[in-house]
Amino acid sequence: MKIIVVSDSHSDTVLLSKVMEKENDADVYIHCGDYCLPDYMMNMWRYVAGNCDWSSEAPLQIELETPLGKIHVEHGNSLKMKINFFNYVKNTKAYIFLSGHTHYKNASKIGDTYYFNPGSLTRPHDDNFGSYLVLKIDEKNKTLEYKFMEIDLHTGEISECKKTI
Repeated sequence: MKIIVVSDSHSDTVLLSKVMEKENDADVYIHCGDYCLPDYMMNMWRYVAGNCDWSSEAPLQIELETPLGKIHVEHGNSLKMKINFFNYVKNTKAYIFLSGHTHYKNASKIGDTYYFNPGSLTRPHDDNFGSYLVLKIDEKNKTLEYKFMEIDLHTGEISECKKTI
């Protein structure tokens, strides 16, 4: 199962399209909020509302089932999450917890939960390149692989992230 995760694209339909074109073999596309587009333009994505998605009717959280456990998705700006981040993530009992909001890439393990933030597709705070995340779940071998991809904000070229997280 291949899952593409983006966040904080802030109205940039060109870069969203480039990601979908590059990753056209994905099983699921997830957006962690701040897409800043009308909801009907997100019909290829599973998505949650971010703090900049004022007119959205999207949910604040979604959960998806995978062969290895559930994926919990939210933007990352909730007060509960900010007050006690580690307990909040652990209490979801998710296999994977995805959020955005900070515009920083992150990959870590919190208890039994893999936590990922794909960074920002268009306004990164940790690099000069936009970024997104590729997750691969191997049901047979019960493994999870991930890699961050970077997108040149001037040319739109996509490549594997050269910096380790």
